[in-house]
Amino acid sequence: MSRSVLPFKTTDAIELSKRTVYLFDAPLDATKMIQYIPLSFLKADGVEHLEMFLREVDDEQMILSVNQALFFHKHPHASYETLIEYLEQMQDQTNHKKNVTLLGLGDVGSMLTIGLKLMGETCISSIGIYDLSEQQKKRWEMELNQITANPDIKIKCIDKEALFDGDVFIFCASKAIPKVGTESQVNGEPVDVRMIQFEENSKIISLYAKMAREQNFKGIFAVVSDPVDLLCKTVYTASNQLDGVYDYKGLLPEQVVGFGLGVMDGRAKYYSEQLGLTYMSTGRAFGPHGKDLVVSDDVQSTLDEKALILTHKVITANLEMRALGYKPFIAPALSSGALAIVHMLNGEWHYSAQYLNGVYWGARNRNAQMCVQYEYLKLSENLKVRLRTSYKKLEETWETLTS
Repeated sequence: MSRSVLPFKTTDAIELSKRTVYLFDAPLDATKMIQYIPLSFLKADGVEHLEMFLREVDDEQMILSVNQALFFHKHPHASYETLIEYLEQMQDQTNHKKNVTLLGLGDVGSMLTIGLKLMGETCISSIGIYDLSEQQKKRWEMELNQITANPDIKIKCIDKEALFDGDVFIFCASKAIPKVGTESQVNGEPVDVRMIQFEENSKIISLYAKMAREQNFKGIFAVVSDPVDLLCKTVYTASNQLDGVYDYKGLLPEQVVGFGLGVMDGRAKYYSEQLGLTYMSTGRAFGPHGKDLVVSDDVQSTLDEKALILTHKVITANLEMRALGYKPFIAPALSSGALAIVHMLNGEWHYSAQYLNGVYWGARNRNAQMCVQYEYLKLSENLKVRLRTSYKKLEETWETLTS
């Protein structure tokens, strides 16, 4: 495996300095093109994977690294000088306000757009909205532009062809959502509504993934519709195929981000308070937005009982809401969607699903200059086992659904 080192200039608020970029070769679908990883993992193979998070690396140097095999595959006529220019251009774009486009003005999409309008002052310049219904588009253009907060954020109706003209595309379209009270059951247990949605939503999102490829989209493809993590993988695979054959000339792994875990964190905080747990200060949520979610009330605790109770409460919260006769969309739209997206654009810690060695894995992270930086914590051995199990199940679920 070849590896080399390049210096490049990096700018922060204080000074202009030099930073080292480590280059490595890995399979095209093994890892993100640009990443921060612990130095020891770079020396091993350069590929991000779950085991990185299962040990404490707080004091270890985090290295900006580039999978040069993927970079030069995407830019076959580039040079190392071109790579440095690419990194510096990405750095220059970090602090610019973004033009956002959004598809789907149903319950989630409309609520999410309200949230972006109210909270996006520091990072959003405009929001282009698209829906199959012209009436919906016009309604929300009027309503949102009449909200006096953040008047500089302009809401505009756009055509389908303009969805990938911005910096961030948000997918909120959805089909096959069962009506409240009509959910299927297996062995007397309610089926997770999110999984019922996969077949139809994957067909829809694949069309837009291919459109993003055709238009050479360079921004973030944000997935909010369920099942978030699996639809992220759908976007990545669909955009990187031509006539059913992988050519890896579509979206980069890091361009696709899933926003479903934020509400699970919100629900964990809600139930933790009811149960008298310390999740707010010592807990975290990991993994998929669904039944294989992992919640820990205390990431260093060797006892699982409370964590498992809390996890069950969080996973079934949507069913509890549906039992009341309502679709649970307000908290997901705001906590998983608007708030997390604003935090991402501002470079702040948030929950989202990022590409991790072939799986879109949810964890707390932030955009640090040019790429994603995960949160590293000291974790109990019990929690490590739960995380490995969840990751493996997510892999297997994808394989089952696509076999």
